[in-house]
Amino acid sequence: MTYYQPPMAFQPPANDPCRAWFDAVDVDRSGYVSPPELTQCLQRAGHNFSVEICAKMIRMFDRDGSGQISFMEFQQLFAFLNGMIAGFRARDRDGSGRLDGGEVRIALQQSGYQLAEPTFQLMMRKFDRAQQGSLDLNGYTELSVALGTARNVFSFYDRSRTGQVTFTFDTFTTASMSMMV
Repeated sequence: MTYYQPPMAFQPPANDPCRAWFDAVDVDRSGYVSPPELTQCLQRAGHNFSVEICAKMIRMFDRDGSGQISFMEFQQLFAFLNGMIAGFRARDRDGSGRLDGGEVRIALQQSGYQLAEPTFQLMMRKFDRAQQGSLDLNGYTELSVALGTARNVFSFYDRSRTGQVTFTFDTFTTASMSMMV
């Protein structure tokens, strides 16, 4: 008689760089990564991410809403971060560590965002913490997370995919609260 045996948990190969990063980030060895742990690790690697943006990134991949991520969730975050860093470096033509407004606009357009000039300027002011008219990697990532969140919330309401929705105040408030992370 055969009894049901659940599938084995995924065990990445020992040479998996993502697993090595996860183990390095999971300082308390809880099996989960918290925003402070992620922040500390990224800062040691030379990336000046704030605890706030690390918390936002974790929330993007935190499927159970625990405020921290498991290894499986971390793999997605790891890929996202590597993509953000590579994209930033590719767009930073002068190697200054900052993207000027033109470079940011091109990056957004290449990602499918067509923003009106006042909206673009508002976003630049919001995420340019140094008020230099440019974004560092932290600001660029935070802008990308905010736009992705806004797109996802908008898509939820734009079920017919027309690019337009009509909101009641209550629905607008719900949508707005969904984007506040």
